[in-house]
Amino acid sequence: MRALWLLLKCVLVLALVLLGAVFALKNSLPLSVNFVLLNSPEISVGLWLIIFLAAGTVLGLFSSALIIASYRRKLARVTQKD
Repeated sequence: MRALWLLLKCVLVLALVLLGAVFALKNSLPLSVNFVLLNSPEISVGLWLIIFLAAGTVLGLFSSALIIASYRRKLARVTQKD
């Protein structure tokens, strides 16, 4: 059963990677993003969208982890007092 879940996860990850690759290929217009202090190289629009989606996902997971850790510390303090 464990091997089946691992296979399912691998297939899902592979499908998402392929979907991202097709998305990047379909949106191949070159684009240069101007940040505040620097200019980026010209990369396709699809690749920029995938990069920003991944960065937003990582930042969201990190901020959620910080909030959850804070709540766990508060819960540990409250349960220690009782």
